This record gives sequence, structure tokens and C-alpha cells, in this order.
Amino acid sequence: MNGRIFFDQLIRDNLDIGRPDRVSLIFDRRIIRKGKRATPGRFRTRVITEGVTPSLHIEYKDSRIKQYHKPGKALRTETTINDPRDFGVAKGLSHLPELKEIGFTASRRLPGIQRISHDPADGAAVLAALTQPVISPAGTRTAGMPITSPRVQALLSATCAFRLLPNGFTHRDLRNHLAPLPGLTPEAMTSGQLTYDLRRLRIHGLICRIPHSFRYQVTPAGIRQALFLTRLTQRLLIPGLAELTDPGPPLPTPLRAAARVYEACLDGLVRQAGLAALPRPATSRNDLPPSNLTHQEQDH
Repeated sequence: MNGRIFFDQLIRDNLDIGRPDRVSLIFDRRIIRKGKRATPGRFRTRVITEGVTPSLHIEYKDSRIKQYHKPGKALRTETTINDPRDFGVAKGLSHLPELKEIGFTASRRLPGIQRISHDPADGAAVLAALTQPVISPAGTRTAGMPITSPRVQALLSATCAFRLLPNGFTHRDLRNHLAPLPGLTPEAMTSGQLTYDLRRLRIHGLICRIPHSFRYQVTPAGIRQALFLTRLTQRLLIPGLAELTDPGPPLPTPLRAAARVYEACLDGLVRQAGLAALPRPATSRNDLPPSNLTHQEQDH
């Protein structure tokens, strides 16, 4: 799973890999863009999705490099040289070792030229550490913090406010900030509930206890995660789900249109299988977006 996540990010960060200046570095060949001796070929980056497996394609004259993630194996790079003259090599089996070295060299250069803005596997690990239960060496189990839970959202919101307190916060501070968020009074929250919430925040690394005191402070990682996850829920998940579930908005939206096209494709697949399609809301022509292709190209 982490390998696929990594490769998806690699594709997003390297859509310019087909530009002449980068192709020149991969194949170690001079590329001339203008004049009578211009290098032939179309310099572009192609991302082809076949089924669920995307692949990245780079071209130089009649030669190709294909890169894709092989599930359970590794990031696979395949170089194909269709015309030896692209590299100044004559045809014939006697020149096969020379072509083999050229292909291997290009395949080895490609990972060194590619760049990635971040490792998405780290984000997957942080999300899993936050949402999954934690079991201590002694066997004590601390529940996870599912980000869509109203209780967790209230805790994250309170955490954002506590970051502004220079001396940290106490059990009472948490009670006073947390109670109004779900519409309760501070007296309605028991000491056991607050102790449990403090434990979850601490075990999952969002807060830490100030030594020799009963006060807590928000960790740097905790404030980053709390700010991001509260905004993700309030500004993305809730509005997006509202668009998808509202049967009749005043105006069509791209998200609803895309969802309806997806539903129509599923209905077509069901009909092909000889099953009855599930009923879905009527779709107006204004709701439909332009057709979405699985073969994407970026010309350079």
C-alpha cells in the first residue's frame, strides 16, 4: 500500500519529466528544439491508467521509458530502444551489449532526476497512529481518535485554543473549553470523562504533561494535526458530503456532477452483468461535466 501511495505522489510531482531539458538528462543526449537539425519526436509526459494501475511514460525519439508500481514488489522501470540510431549505434546483434548498457544507464538516471515534495507514506503512518488504538507494553489499551467523531473534533478544537496558553492548561481548563462545543455545561462532564480524554490526547502525542505539575501543553505535532484535521472536517468533508447527499441544490456543482457520472457508469456495469440497477436521482444535462479520460498527457 505504501509503495502505491509513494508512486501516486511521484507521478504528481514529475508531470514535467518529459520536458526536453529533463529528457536530455535521462538519456544523456543533446536535444535541439529548433532549426533543420531539430531533434525529432514529441516531448511529453504521459500518465496512462489501465484498470487501477497508473504508469508514467517518457519518450525520446523512438525510445520509451515506462515506470509503474508492481504490487508487492517494487517501483519498476522499463526502457525500450526501438531504433539504435537514436543513440548513434548501428543495427545488428553484435551491438546488443552497447544498447543494453544505454538502456540500463537511462533507467538508473531516471530515479536520480525525479523529485518528490514529500513522502506520503509518512502521512499514512501519522493518520494510522492517530486513529488506531494504542496498546502499551503492559497491555493497557487506549482507544484511537477517529477524526470524524464529534467528540474527537471537539478535543481537536480545544487543543487549538490551548496552544495559546504559555503555561499550559489543566483538567479544569479542558472542562471549560470542551463542554460548550457539544452544547453541555461544565458540570455535565464527569472527571472520569476528562481524564480519559486527556489520556487519549497524551498517548497519541497531541499533548504532553509538564514535568512536576498537573498541567499539560500542546506538542508541535499536536497543533499541526489539530489545525489541519479540524479544517479538513469543517471545510472539506462536511460541505462535500452535503453536496453529495442534498437531493436538490439550487445550482449544479462539479462534485455532484462527477458523482452522478460515476453512478451512471456503475449502473452500466450492473446492466452488463444482467442485474437490476439501483435507482438514483434524475440528472439534468447541466449537471454533467466534460468526459473524463483515463489517458492523460502533458505536452512540453
